[in-house]
Amino acid sequence: MIELKKEILNYGISNSDEEWKYLSTFVYKKTAKKRAVIFQQTEPCKYVIFIVRGITASVYSYDGKEVITRFFQKGNFSSNIVSAEEKSIASDSLIAITDIEYYLIPFVKFIELYLHSYTFGLFIWKKLIENSIENKKITTIKTINETEIRYQFLEKHYPLLIKETPAIYLAKFLGITSEGFSRFLSNRFKYYPTSIFLKNLRRNFVF
Repeated sequence: MIELKKEILNYGISNSDEEWKYLSTFVYKKTAKKRAVIFQQTEPCKYVIFIVRGITASVYSYDGKEVITRFFQKGNFSSNIVSAEEKSIASDSLIAITDIEYYLIPFVKFIELYLHSYTFGLFIWKKLIENSIENKKITTIKTINETEIRYQFLEKHYPLLIKETPAIYLAKFLGITSEGFSRFLSNRFKYYPTSIFLKNLRRNFVF
């Protein structure tokens, strides 16, 4: 759990060898290929993941269409808390947008650590505050019905996503069709022809 140890140390938190030994009994490192489903919308969520490489997206189906509510990247915890807590069917799926590496933590253990650990629990607490702030930003962006502003948000917070992934996922987050996104990029390229993000995105415009 080298990556997790480094991340925790970055927050000025140090776990004892005994606690790491305990964590190793139920925290497992896993990998997933791009487009793999990590959590399924039609099943109860039982785990929390901590991403150490790559990007995932929270996706739900509405009126026959897929909608992306937000992205998760390195350093993020991700789960469907309501589903896990209530043992109910999840409201969305979590899919890998790029190849990813992550740690899988049973939800019951995650809550146990959050409530009773003064080290790992503090790390979770700080991460959840960061997550709440990011959720607030995303909710605000989603209320703005202007593609350019939403796209600038992605440029600032998810440059890897723009650089390495099929543009169809960006279109779903922006709330426009693939064709509409293509037109948006073409018009934007006229004003920003040297943008490295646009060059990479045009090259990776694969559906």
